[in-house]
Amino acid sequence: MTLANIPQNGVITVRVYKTFGGYYWANNYEVQAVENLPNAGFVLPALADRFVNLERPLHSSSVTIDRVVISTYAPDSRPYNPDTLATYAYNVQGQRTSTSDAVPLEVCLFIRRITELGRSGKLFYRGCLFEGDVGTFGYRGILSSSSLNSLRNTVNQWFQQGLGELWRLVMASGNPNPTNIRPILRLEVAERLVYKKLNNRYFRRTR
Repeated sequence: MTLANIPQNGVITVRVYKTFGGYYWANNYEVQAVENLPNAGFVLPALADRFVNLERPLHSSSVTIDRVVISTYAPDSRPYNPDTLATYAYNVQGQRTSTSDAVPLEVCLFIRRITELGRSGKLFYRGCLFEGDVGTFGYRGILSSSSLNSLRNTVNQWFQQGLGELWRLVMASGNPNPTNIRPILRLEVAERLVYKKLNNRYFRRTR
């Protein structure tokens, strides 16, 4: 499979890269084609836009969404095939602001990927939260109720709009090709905070 010709039920990977203070990191998503897309290259930019529309309202205005990379699910081919990869430059800032200071990049917003069966997936976002967003409960970091409700509304509105008629958001696993694909029923902002070191491998995955 290539990005030039994606079959029905084919799975691709969308990777959104961010940067702040000399650090770069990325979040990965899996997307499945709802129908055959023999000219998929023409519709991929709109798909990239949808993920930028998800992440911009979640990230601080100090964070730059640098680019979106869309690729086939399988690792890079050998020899290299340019039709398996597409990069879209954005260089836009996040949209969250606050009168309080930002928390360290190690403090992550946690969003669950809810499916009908099996364990939920996890999305961790750096560079989203401010001191006014967080509190403690039982010695654990949590989101304040107002921030939790606001972030949930943001994510729910995005999810209700979906990815358009051509795609659906899924969780896919298997190597080198996906052998287990589960549609995501909703994205759920969690109350608790998650702490990830700056060199954590989650943010450096190639797929």
